[in-house]
Amino acid sequence: MTTVLPGRPPEDPLNFTGSSGLAVIAPREPEIAEPIAQTLSRPATIRSIHRPVVALADGTCLGYQATIRVGDWAARSAAPYFEAAAQAGLSGQLGALALQAAVQMRVALPVEKFLAVEMDADALTHSDVLDVLERAGEISDLVLSLISPHLAPQHPAIEVISELRGRGLLVAAGTGVAGLDDLTALEHLVPDLIRVPAELVRDVHQYAVRRRLIENVVDLAEELGAAVLAEDVESLDEASVLRGSGVRLGSGWLFGRARPGFANPSPEVCEWLRVWNTQPGLIPRQFDPTQPLGEIGGGRYIDLDSYRTAEGAGVDETGPRLL
Repeated sequence: MTTVLPGRPPEDPLNFTGSSGLAVIAPREPEIAEPIAQTLSRPATIRSIHRPVVALADGTCLGYQATIRVGDWAARSAAPYFEAAAQAGLSGQLGALALQAAVQMRVALPVEKFLAVEMDADALTHSDVLDVLERAGEISDLVLSLISPHLAPQHPAIEVISELRGRGLLVAAGTGVAGLDDLTALEHLVPDLIRVPAELVRDVHQYAVRRRLIENVVDLAEELGAAVLAEDVESLDEASVLRGSGVRLGSGWLFGRARPGFANPSPEVCEWLRVWNTQPGLIPRQFDPTQPLGEIGGGRYIDLDSYRTAEGAGVDETGPRLL
């Protein structure tokens, strides 16, 4: 089926139909229209890769975050492509194909794990996106991760989210930099999972202000009954402080990079999380190539007291709330 651009005759070349079955209205800007239209007509170029989400309490893998890659897009991230699609008014169609790429991977999703899929609130109301979710059947293992929690009171996505939650869907949203507007938006949305972005996570062990902001997010999450996920965790130091601040979940290079399929998180890091649960001052000792062979370098673990506070030693025994 071809969708006709309003005010243009059916034979107008700006009207376009993709072989994927999704009707596309090509924008007026050819430099934007052409690559997007080509991708929409070849959905196989859109693929979903995944990174593990672990419980910081013991290293248990609880689920995965889906990341979309566009095969014929030069940049590693697909973000520029989605930005161009939004400018062209095609975010709904591209979002539907991205969602479809992630949802169809659930056949290989390990048992009792969730899959978090990022989605723009405006795209969520598009008929193609809703069709994908309708065909998905049981969606209790899906987490809809909203790009922004800021929704106007009458935004049509609010009703859609409510209906999807009735089917078992979980909702996640980010904190931004945890300002008042961000926290207020989260309070109104009442998500199941709150994401802490890299801007707050990076080197959190070196910046007291970032830790205080994260603790504010954790306090709000507890009031809302939500879990907190720290994204883009890259070091054991960051993981230590995040857990001491009450963050329950983590994802990022420390645990495993995004890749096809559903790979297990790093066993070494998971072991450290389990050991740290009983001996909070220990982290794995890294191999030092400058150290002479045979020289005694101490035990397998080293002390992390310089990055730990007394209140961080306790761990909520109930574990992550998002299972």
